[in-house]
Amino acid sequence: MPPTRPIPRWRHIIGTILPRGCAGCGKPDETLCETCTQALHTPVAYPLPDTLTGHGIACGTYEGPVRHAILSWKDHNDTEIDTPLGDALTDLFDTTATHTTALLDTHPNGLGIVPAPSTPHSTRRRGRRQLDPLAQTLATHCRTHGYPHTTVLPLLRTDNARGKSVQTTGARDRMRRINGHVTIDKHIHAATPPMPLILLDDIVTTGATMGACAHTLTEAGYDVLTALALAYTPPKDDARHEDGGRGKS
Repeated sequence: MPPTRPIPRWRHIIGTILPRGCAGCGKPDETLCETCTQALHTPVAYPLPDTLTGHGIACGTYEGPVRHAILSWKDHNDTEIDTPLGDALTDLFDTTATHTTALLDTHPNGLGIVPAPSTPHSTRRRGRRQLDPLAQTLATHCRTHGYPHTTVLPLLRTDNARGKSVQTTGARDRMRRINGHVTIDKHIHAATPPMPLILLDDIVTTGATMGACAHTLTEAGYDVLTALALAYTPPKDDARHEDGGRGKS
C-alpha cells in the first residue's frame, strides 16, 4: 500500500481559522450533523447476482446530503467523516447480519471483508485507498459482535480498466469498462477453507463493478454473502435522482 499523503499545511491553517461545516449540508461546527447522519441510516437494496442473498444493501440513497458528504470524503479528502461513515456501515451490518448468515449451513466464526478495488491512479490521486479505514472499522465491529476471526481481505485488483468510471454512464458501458479486469490478487492469502465474504463499496450506480467483483470471487470458489455500500444511485428515470450525481460501481 502506498504511503498516506500528508495533509497540506494550508488545510490545517484554514481549519484553525474557519470552523468546519457538516459534510452533508454545511451546518456550522458539525462534522456530519444528525439529520445528514440519519440519511445514511435508511437502507436500500439493489440486485446483485453471484451472492447468496441475491442483493447488496446500501446505507442510503446517493442524493442530497448523502451525495455531498461522500463527495467531500472522496474528492476533498475529508477524513474526519471516516468515523460516521464507518458507523453507518456497522449499523447496516447489524441490521442485515442475522438474515444474511442464516443462508449458510453453519454460523461462521469469521467473515472476510473485501473492499472494492481501486485503480492505482485513484489511489495516487487521493493519497490512500478510501475504503481501507471503513473496512477496518467494519472488521473490528464484526470481531466484537459474534465473528471473532473476521479480517479485511483485499483480494481484488483492477487491471487496466478502460476509462474513468465517471465517463461511463450506462450499465453496458460500465460492464464493458471492467469486464475481465477485476482479478484475484494472488499475493493475498485467504483463510483455508475460505471464510464467507462480504463485499464493501462506497457508491453503487449500475452494480456492474460489484457484479464483476462477486462473479470473480464466486468463480474462484468463495461464498459471497452480500455487498454493503455507503450509497446507491437510483436509476435516472427515478424521480428521486439528483441531476449530476455520479457513482463508481
